[in-house]
Amino acid sequence: MNTANSFWEPQWQCQAFKISPGEYKVTDEPVVLTTVLGSCISACLHDPLLNFGGMNHFMLPDASSNSDPEQPLRYGLFAMEKLINKMMKLGSDRNNLEIKVCGGGEMMQWKTKIGRQNIDFIESFINRDGLKLTASDLGGSSPRKVAFFPTTGRLLIKKIKPQLASQLALEEQQYQSQVQVQQQLNSPDILLFGRES
Repeated sequence: MNTANSFWEPQWQCQAFKISPGEYKVTDEPVVLTTVLGSCISACLHDPLLNFGGMNHFMLPDASSNSDPEQPLRYGLFAMEKLINKMMKLGSDRNNLEIKVCGGGEMMQWKTKIGRQNIDFIESFINRDGLKLTASDLGGSSPRKVAFFPTTGRLLIKKIKPQLASQLALEEQQYQSQVQVQQQLNSPDILLFGRES
C-alpha cells in the first residue's frame, strides 16, 4: 500500500509521512519519511542521480507456523519489489539504487526469532539482487525511531527507551496476527465453504 499519514514535522520544518507496517512511500518532494521499528524492517532506497527515494515497513510472518517455509518470504519479496518497482517506474535504474536498512530487533514478547528472520531475509535479498548497501542498523533489543530524507538519502535512527518497547511489541504482534490470517487465506489448501479452493 502506497499510503502514509501526513503531518507537519517542526523538528525538520517540513512535511512528514509516517510509514506504518505494510506500507511504503516513494517521493521526490523535500519531505521526511518516518516510522518506528521493533522486529520489523524498513528499507530506504535512494537514487543519487535523480535525487528521490522511498521507504517501506514490513515483517515476515512466523515461519514456524507454516508448512511451506518459503511462503513467509513472499511478504518480504512483495514489500521490496513494490518499493523498487515504484522507483523504477519513476525513472530509476535499478543499478543506481542505494539501500539503507534498519530494524529487526528482538522484542522480548516474541516466542520466535521474528527479528532474526527479518534480518536474514533482507540481507539475503540485498546480496541476491546486488543492491548497493550504504548503511545498516539491524538487530539488538532496542526499538528504533527512523527518519529518512528521500531527496538526499540521509537516514537518522534513534534508539527508543525500553519502557516504550512493550507498546511497540503489542502493535507488532497485532500486525503479525493480521499477516498470519492473510497468509492462511492465501494458502492454496484452505477450505472455504466446504470446498477446496
